[in-house]
Amino acid sequence: MTIRKHLSLTATALALTLAGCTGNPPKPPAPVADRTPAQAADPMTTIEQLLDRAEKAAPIASAQLKADAARQLIELGRQQDASRVLAQINTRLLPPALAFDIMQLQARDALDRDEPQQALEFLNQPQQAPLPDEQALALSELRLQAYEQKQDPVGETRELIHQSNLGDGATNAQRERIWSSLSRLPAQTVSELARDGDNSYYEQGWFELADSLHRSGDLEQKSEAINRWRSEWENHPASSSPPSALEALQQQNRDIRHIALLLPQSGPLSKPARAISEGFLTAYYQARNEGKQVPMLTLLDASKIKDPLTLSTQITDRNINMVIGPLDKDYVQRLSNSEPLPAPILALNYAEQPGSNRMLFQFGLSAEDEARQVAQRAYTDGLRRAAVLSADTGWGRKVSAAFSAEFRKLGGAVHGSAWFTEGSYNTTISQLMNTDKSQARAKQVRKLIRQNKKMEFEEHRRQDLDMVFLSALPNDARQINPTLSFHFANDLPVYATSHVYSGLANAMTDQDLTGIRFVGSPWNLEAPSTNKRSLNKLRNNVDSRFGRLYALGLDAYQLHPFLLQLAALPQSSIEGETGRLSVVNQNQVVRTLDWAIFDQGTPRLLKTEAQAAQR
Repeated sequence: MTIRKHLSLTATALALTLAGCTGNPPKPPAPVADRTPAQAADPMTTIEQLLDRAEKAAPIASAQLKADAARQLIELGRQQDASRVLAQINTRLLPPALAFDIMQLQARDALDRDEPQQALEFLNQPQQAPLPDEQALALSELRLQAYEQKQDPVGETRELIHQSNLGDGATNAQRERIWSSLSRLPAQTVSELARDGDNSYYEQGWFELADSLHRSGDLEQKSEAINRWRSEWENHPASSSPPSALEALQQQNRDIRHIALLLPQSGPLSKPARAISEGFLTAYYQARNEGKQVPMLTLLDASKIKDPLTLSTQITDRNINMVIGPLDKDYVQRLSNSEPLPAPILALNYAEQPGSNRMLFQFGLSAEDEARQVAQRAYTDGLRRAAVLSADTGWGRKVSAAFSAEFRKLGGAVHGSAWFTEGSYNTTISQLMNTDKSQARAKQVRKLIRQNKKMEFEEHRRQDLDMVFLSALPNDARQINPTLSFHFANDLPVYATSHVYSGLANAMTDQDLTGIRFVGSPWNLEAPSTNKRSLNKLRNNVDSRFGRLYALGLDAYQLHPFLLQLAALPQSSIEGETGRLSVVNQNQVVRTLDWAIFDQGTPRLLKTEAQAAQR
């Protein structure tokens, strides 16, 4: 027999006793008068004797003896032998307490061998009588481990619902676990579960609740969906005591009565800060003019209130309920590393490194987020081999790195990267497409052929690509796109970030961008909102790339009442000027952008494809 080197059964499993079993426990092995001291000390001899006696004993006593032998084999590290012994025990006719002990041993052994399906078969054997709640709960936890090891989230969710009905009913912790598990299931899976005719009352209620939320759009619609569900399922445990995420969804932040706008009024960031402030104030006064309740507003100068401690004092002294800002990345990093302040903060930039401040939300116009969405869309479109072409700048390298990392994570491959500067487009693209090598080969061949011999040579690009990722500003992109065609890459689709579009539709100027697919915000690609029209009357740069800062300010105001709800429900979102806004891990606000393609120099929305990619 083979001894396993690694024994991962816990001490708890090894210490299981049969003291609680019904029936008389078997007597200890009788001493054998003629065996030697060495034989008496040999544990395998004792185990063999237990198994011999088990063969001759009645079913209950036989099961007890085999369980004892298996435990001793486990203690010796002979896991495989213990597994063979445990597999021989049929718990169906055993008293509940003995069946519980043996099922635990069998299931833990199977899980240790990475055989979750066998563990479930052991755990789901029918019994003579129901187990006490405490023991049934212990076996349920083992089933959850098996489903997790099996990577079966549906089985795990069903087991959590079953477990919540043991004992005196679902606890708050159990309801949170159920909702967390349901929230991780794809919408299509939840919809199919809700249509399953074999669900229990409790399962059906949970599945219909999750399905109704998936089917509703913004936060207001989701809140209405919960109200409808509650009226139909008033006796369901989730109706009287909903998970915290659903409670948060139905609670507008009515406690936010005083907002502070923390932006620099001097220094290098003062100009973008003014644009953000104008956008914020436009949304604020528009809401007030529409008769909506608006909070008190205080403007704080981030160029003077420079650190978390000073900001905390201002929040306390002025009784501020939420802070919008700061804009400076280093300031955001300091806040991220600090202890939570007395009020939540919606920063308008991102920290370089994650911190521990759970009261800090981070929102901005992240180019890296755009690059990751481009990678996801390209992969969804079936493209697997990319070349990366980016500006030789700090932001250009960050964007190309974000695309490459996401594309590789999805399963794609990046076969080449190049960084251009102004005037280097032809050389850079020639090297990226390997057409420079094609030309070099042609010259070498010509040298080997007699001068009076005419030779035709067709240049070609590399053949291991099916797309190009482009990170470039409009002026560069207008020269790069034709240069790619010149180097025989006109058949490769080009995907780009929003930087490729100036924000002003001009078919004549952007003719050379035709065919480029890119992400963009509703601010630049969709019909203007009321707030944007108001700003257009006051400013002449609303549609420029700088003008996106107005949109950031507008969205900061739209976001502030919903931050806690969005954080509680990762699937939820609100429609903003800068994209569809949701909150993900570590309170990061993510913008899901529109997709467009340059069609004869004019951006054309790809609504259908974008919606398909988001499903």
